[in-house]
Amino acid sequence: MDHWDEVRMFLAVAEGGTVRAAAEALEVNHATIIRGIGRLEERLETKLFDKPSSGYRLTDAGTDIVDLARQMSMASSQLEAKIFGRDQGVSGPLRLTLPVSFATDLLMPTLVKFRAAYPDIALEIIGSGAVINLGNREADVALRVVVGDRTPPENLYGTRLCEFHTGHYAHRNLLTDRSPPAAWLLGADEVVPSGWQPGSGVKMATTPIRFAEMRSQFEAARAGMGITLLPCFLGDADPDLVRVPAGPITRAGEIWLLTHADTRQTKRVRLLCDHIRVAMRGFAGRLAGRIEGGDTSLR
Repeated sequence: MDHWDEVRMFLAVAEGGTVRAAAEALEVNHATIIRGIGRLEERLETKLFDKPSSGYRLTDAGTDIVDLARQMSMASSQLEAKIFGRDQGVSGPLRLTLPVSFATDLLMPTLVKFRAAYPDIALEIIGSGAVINLGNREADVALRVVVGDRTPPENLYGTRLCEFHTGHYAHRNLLTDRSPPAAWLLGADEVVPSGWQPGSGVKMATTPIRFAEMRSQFEAARAGMGITLLPCFLGDADPDLVRVPAGPITRAGEIWLLTHADTRQTKRVRLLCDHIRVAMRGFAGRLAGRIEGGDTSLR
C-alpha cells in the first residue's frame, strides 16, 4: 500500500473518533482528512467508517486493517528516528517537551542562551505535562517528573537530574490574625490534606476551590484566595508567597531528562541535553525545597 498519507489520516480518525480530532493531531484542515479517507476507501474498494452523528465508527473492514496501519505508523517513525539519529548537523528541527512551569519559571534563560548559541536549530518548545511518545518523534527531548520511585520506560535513554519537592503556600497577608478563613486551592485530582492542619492559628474554610490547571491555581494563591500545593521552586521564588506553618515539604519524585535510544546521539539533541543538564543541576537546591542559603525553615 503506497498511499501512506491516506493511511495516516485513516489511523488518526480511527484513534481520535472524529475528523476534527484527526485534523488537530495531523495539523491539517478538516476537508483534507475527509478527502484522504475518501481516496483510501476508493483504492481499497470498501467502506472503512460508518458516520453516525456522534463520530466516526470503524466498519468490519476498517477494524481488520487498523492494526496494520498502526504497524505502518510505527515502522515509519522508526525509519525517521534512525535517519535523525545519524544527523550530526547543528541546524534543523528539534522538539523539547517539558512542564509549562519548567519552561516559564525555570529554564527560559537557558533556552534563550541555547538559541543564541545555535540560531540555525529550529527549536520547538512543547509546554505540557502530558505523556509524549519519543519513539514516534512527537518530541526529541523530554524533561519529566517521574512520580514516586518509578523509573522511565525501558525504551528511553534517561538521565536522573535531581529530586522534586512540593509544599503548601499562601499569600503572606493571609496568615495573619485578622485574615478571613483561607480556602484550599485544589487541582482537578487533589484532595484536602488529611494528615496535618495549618499552624499558627490559620482558619480554614469548609469549601475548597478547584482549578483545571496549575497556573490559575498559582495566581489564585498569589492573589490571597487560599492555600495551595506548589512546586517548591515556584512557591519559594515568589516574594508574596510563604510556606504555610506546619505544612510538610514532600518529595514528589525525580526529574529525568529523556531521549530515545535511536536519536540520543544526534548532535543537536546532545547539545540541548548538555545545556539542560547543567542548568537543572544548578537548580537542584530550589527544586528540593532548600531555600536560599540552605535554610529549610519557614520564612
